[in-house]
Amino acid sequence: MKIKYIAFITLFFGFILQGCDLDRYPADNILYRYAYKNMQDAKEWDNGIYSTLRGKFGGGYILPQEVQADMLNAHAAFGNLYSDFHGWTIKADNEVIQEIYHSYYSALNDVNVVITRLPQLEVKTNDQTTKNHYLGNAYFARAFYYFNLAMRWGMVYNEKTADKDLGIILVTQPATIDKPKRATNSQTYKQILSDLHKADSLLSDVPVKAGNSEISADAVKALRARVYLYMGKMLPAFNEAKELIERNTYPLIPPYESKPGSKINPREDAFAQMWFYDNGTEQIWQPFVDKENEIPTTTPLYGADLSTTTYWDEKQPSDDITNYNKPPYVPTREVINDLFNSETDHRALTLFEYVYTTVNDKEDRTPLFVISKFKGNPNYATLTSKHWGGYVPNGNQAPKPFRIAEQYLIASEAAYNLGDIPNAEKYLNLLRLSRGVAVTNATGEQLYQEIKKERSRELAYEGFRLWDLRRWKQGFSKRSFQGAKDYYKVPATFYAPGFDVNIKPDNYMFIWPFPLNETQINNNIINNPGWEDK
Repeated sequence: MKIKYIAFITLFFGFILQGCDLDRYPADNILYRYAYKNMQDAKEWDNGIYSTLRGKFGGGYILPQEVQADMLNAHAAFGNLYSDFHGWTIKADNEVIQEIYHSYYSALNDVNVVITRLPQLEVKTNDQTTKNHYLGNAYFARAFYYFNLAMRWGMVYNEKTADKDLGIILVTQPATIDKPKRATNSQTYKQILSDLHKADSLLSDVPVKAGNSEISADAVKALRARVYLYMGKMLPAFNEAKELIERNTYPLIPPYESKPGSKINPREDAFAQMWFYDNGTEQIWQPFVDKENEIPTTTPLYGADLSTTTYWDEKQPSDDITNYNKPPYVPTREVINDLFNSETDHRALTLFEYVYTTVNDKEDRTPLFVISKFKGNPNYATLTSKHWGGYVPNGNQAPKPFRIAEQYLIASEAAYNLGDIPNAEKYLNLLRLSRGVAVTNATGEQLYQEIKKERSRELAYEGFRLWDLRRWKQGFSKRSFQGAKDYYKVPATFYAPGFDVNIKPDNYMFIWPFPLNETQINNNIINNPGWEDK
């Protein structure tokens, strides 16, 4: 395994000016040649690209759009985390939007340094392959960042109007002080696909394997299939996904055989192994993580409550294990009771846990389901416990940005939209069987609904939901509190009040506003529809 050390890259902003040097370099000409001189420098920049990418798959890069969507409710102790998104009261001066926006462009700056400087670097013949891989990684990263910017700030892609609809700002040179206008959607996605094409060629000889920590041409293909899906280009989306599936490099996990409702043993179940121990056959690319200094951005949807757990352990000492959690957001009743209503779906037994929770009063408690999908790898925990599976979860686990399951979903949805019903059914049912869910015989619109539900189950809370609702032109009005007849009911006091929403499919907040601190500096930016005067 090639370990990607975190590189603290220092950018050298010019040279020391003495006196009144009128021959100085202009402010937008940073002398990167002093920080990019040889293959050792190239290696460090490549390490930096990996490190930065690894930090873009969790936390603030997925939670804002997830809490804005329809599958989470705010816990009463959520601390106003992403409250503007949850309540659809977003404003252009939102700090989260500003931070995410500038974080992506900061990452793009480093990528552009590599793309600009690396081709100029003369290397020995035996270093040419490595040089190609570094450059391929940079093109892949740039396509990934552009696509994620387009998902948040670009108008929804429509082939008929792409030449007029506004996309994002395309910056292909490092540290420019220009004030560019937004590119069109046509230009934006042409750039994304061009970068992926170059990455594909440069990474074609990188070995492929399940759980690969290296970016490979298969990771490029997986991203390209995703891009095509969101562009509505169903034929190329289907072809890309189908090719990855049929290679069988990343076979689906076989279903876990257990009694309905029984507790998953993560050391036996391969699906639980994938999420809790980062082992598995489905990961097309899984960035390297290390307990000591190479950790990812965590997604705090589990919320192990050590303080309350200790309190009750001391108050009622016994052998009965009672876990206490206080996450900022919990799944809705629609998720628990409807989406995961199959007793044989082993995802439900892995992705959710039934625990106790409190707000301020440790004596006032109630049971509910919390999300354990991002609980964390026990090998990266720093505290042991008799609770939560024997350790205090901290959320540290390897990101899984590209899994073969997503490709089955892309192939099924694309086939349906192409009128290829046999393949739509085939890929949907293969995935369902892998997850322990019976095949569906649904037809017509009902089949499409099953495809969408399966996507919602498989990719739950991974950052796709809002963008999927948008492209499906699907609003929502329900975020019901958890509860089931004759089982349990979570009182309203355990939820944050004031988040009742009724979102129409054309709500302008499905597309985020350009940050106020950006539009104030660059007055060439035309904001998205609905945000012009906000």
